[in-house]
Amino acid sequence: MAKIINQAVFIRLTLFFIAGIIVQTQWDLYPLWIYTGIFSLLFIVISFLPSTVRSYQWRWLFGFGLFLLCFSSAGILSRNQWKTSEWKGDTEEKNYSVQILNEPVKKPKTLMFQVGIENQKALIYIPIDSLSMTLLPSDWLLINARFEKAEYMFLRKEGIAARAFVYKNHWEKLTHPEKQGLNLRFEALKCRRILLNHLREIIPDEKSFAVGAALLFGYTHDLDKDLRQTFAATGTSHVLSISGLHFSIIYGILYFLFSFLGNSKKGRITRQAIILPLMWIFVFLTGMGPSVIRAAVMISLWGFGNAFFYKSFTINTVGATAFFMLLYNPFNLFDVGFQLSFSAVLAILLINPHLVKLYKSRNPAIQYVWELSCVSTSAQLGTAPLSMYYFHQFPLLFLVTNLFAIPMTAVILCLLPVSLLLQFLPGNHSWLMWPLNKFLNGFIAGLEKIEEIPNSLIDTIFLNEIDVICITCYLIFLILLMIKKRIYYFYLLFICVLFQVIYYLCKF
Repeated sequence: MAKIINQAVFIRLTLFFIAGIIVQTQWDLYPLWIYTGIFSLLFIVISFLPSTVRSYQWRWLFGFGLFLLCFSSAGILSRNQWKTSEWKGDTEEKNYSVQILNEPVKKPKTLMFQVGIENQKALIYIPIDSLSMTLLPSDWLLINARFEKAEYMFLRKEGIAARAFVYKNHWEKLTHPEKQGLNLRFEALKCRRILLNHLREIIPDEKSFAVGAALLFGYTHDLDKDLRQTFAATGTSHVLSISGLHFSIIYGILYFLFSFLGNSKKGRITRQAIILPLMWIFVFLTGMGPSVIRAAVMISLWGFGNAFFYKSFTINTVGATAFFMLLYNPFNLFDVGFQLSFSAVLAILLINPHLVKLYKSRNPAIQYVWELSCVSTSAQLGTAPLSMYYFHQFPLLFLVTNLFAIPMTAVILCLLPVSLLLQFLPGNHSWLMWPLNKFLNGFIAGLEKIEEIPNSLIDTIFLNEIDVICITCYLIFLILLMIKKRIYYFYLLFICVLFQVIYYLCKF
């Protein structure tokens, strides 16, 4: 583990950056961050002086200065990000001009819209009626409301500064909105909406449409509570949000289709020059959500490395992706999707190679099942502490369901774009939509049957932050003990257990 961290520069930078974010969210150390940043730059400058460069004993100055700079920069950026979500407007009822930024979220009696208002983000709730149901991203509204400052930390970390309830007849859609330049995200959401309408014509069943829309476009608003619970109880919720799994499947399909280009340098570069733009077109059509962009960046780095014979998809690649995403928005750290995504990828990279080595079969089908089982187990181990903390449950049959769900997801992801393409061609192609509908219905029915198996889910797990840290340490040291067979990992494991016991004894 230490060797991996030493070789992966971006992992170390990211760890210091994360430390700065966490410290700033607990204590506001401004202006200490400024002094620390200046101090770190001084160390870096000294490390480049001729006398220092010639002396081996001062080689640590640059690294220390760089890590200290990451730590202080994270603190400064986190504080600035927090300030942007501080409501600067009035708290009295008045008229506001707001722009809808995202797809509405349907609540029991209202529609929740994220809006832009006076260069800040806010949430407004409008009663559901025939008129409010027609509102779309990029629409401008004139509302009369009283905004309240967002007090909840999770809202502030998402950049939400205030909330307001807008009564019926207290809003109107502006027919001549303010002029604005091209907004790529609004255009992406518009394209996604058009494709979703066509998809609804292809898939008449509501449940199947909801799953198809989630798999292909990351659109989860039509998933009802029961359907979400079915996927959560079977440990397959990850297939409903576009992630590295989806990109791996789509990339694999495209790689196979363009494999005729060969493995020469020219062939590899040409293949990636075709595949990667297609992947980013897919990102555009999904609405350009943060999780989609995150996965696309990772697969693009891998594709670039593949084109030039670099082994690019490594721990360092994951660290670089995380670092730049946190640099853009430090509060991505507190996004559940961000945490689960990187936990799963890191676990697959670190654990999966060792699991695969445990067994080797000459039968390709058996070997495929084994490798798929290893990937599923690695990802589940990596995300288990966070999943139990956020969702209070753990699926015991996750291995069985993933062996069923991942191949089904791959087939459905092949059929969905083909069916949509046929929808745009002249003629009656309804008979060609039959396989897609059958696979979607079978996918949902299969998961519902697995959910009905007794004792397949532990759903009474309640952990605090200390529990999550301890369980994570247990998994890390236990896996290292099994792989490295070094006694000091056992001692570290014992220390973690002792710490948790003492913590609970002191607590009670």
